[in-house]
Amino acid sequence: MTSKITEAQKQAQARENFFSFLLKRPCTFKQAEEYLSRYEISDKAKELLLTEAENMDLINDLVYAKLFVDGHLSWGNAKIIYELSNKGISREKINEALEETEEESSRAYEVSKGWVNLGLDQRKIINRLLSRGFSLKAARSVFED
Repeated sequence: MTSKITEAQKQAQARENFFSFLLKRPCTFKQAEEYLSRYEISDKAKELLLTEAENMDLINDLVYAKLFVDGHLSWGNAKIIYELSNKGISREKINEALEETEEESSRAYEVSKGWVNLGLDQRKIINRLLSRGFSLKAARSVFED
């Protein structure tokens, strides 16, 4: 004999799991939507859960973007923008998060200091910086002075 799970029980279980997920780590609105898509609940129920989580500030794309930028200072702006865009963050919020960090050329200098001290070739250092998403201008600025 199989027991039939009611819609209310499905929603309650989805809600419990969803908020447990949100409390474990920051996530974007898109990631929260993707998580909820696993559950067989109505679109209206999903929308209500997302709204509730936003009102509780458990989903905040700008805060997520700022935390991401702060945790990836060894990356250039291009790579940060790419990664955050893939996570569903708007370009406006990404730009706002990037405005609050030090300039890309300063970060490129900090990342490359060790390589310069090791005596790596300038071309190799610039290529390494480019592979980390730094602009050519920022990578070249390391050697201007």
